[in-house]
Amino acid sequence: MAQTSALAKISDPPVDPVQLFKHLIETAGQGKPFIEMNLATIDEEFGVLNRTVVYRGLSSDNHVFYITHRYTRNCKNLQANPKACLTFYLPLVKNVDGKDKDTLDTWQVRLIGATAVELPESEMDALWAKEDLPAKIRGHVFPCGEPVDYEQQKAKHDNFLKEHLSTGRPIERPATYTGWKFQPQRWDFLKVGQGQIADRVQYRLQSNGKWQSMHVAT
Repeated sequence: MAQTSALAKISDPPVDPVQLFKHLIETAGQGKPFIEMNLATIDEEFGVLNRTVVYRGLSSDNHVFYITHRYTRNCKNLQANPKACLTFYLPLVKNVDGKDKDTLDTWQVRLIGATAVELPESEMDALWAKEDLPAKIRGHVFPCGEPVDYEQQKAKHDNFLKEHLSTGRPIERPATYTGWKFQPQRWDFLKVGQGQIADRVQYRLQSNGKWQSMHVAT
């Protein structure tokens, strides 16, 4: 059977990269409980430390943000050096160009050269209210990254849950709960389908605060 080759094309990319990102996330997220993103930070001991976390949405000023606690290694890394990179891998996404709805594409979206900025306290209560019960309990009784005894941790969890259920009081937001938004220098969108050469569009932030978009070689 003869093999064929084609060039995947990102048609008519919008002026604002966030507009393309929103459309992709909305399309990729259909039927899925969550979208994952990989966060890479600068680490004093290991050089680079990466972690796959759940995408939580966009901040009020349209920046991807990340929820964590101040005692975590990632948070301490961002406090010491706010430079970061984020990657989204979005497989089997329905064609977002609207020309061939039966086509499934794979996308990779990267936020390059991002600077992390801690979210203001005024936004944290609303985010805490959206957390599910296990996440709220974890924020109070699980010291992320520290050696633990499983049975002791389970006992702490069970006691905390029992007290919460018996009193019915809301679980207060701990002082450690925080979030970071990421302000990238570049947005990088790569699209590829089976038997295709990938297309790639990159948005580069200009000195006037506007984005310049261009197709770049993969």
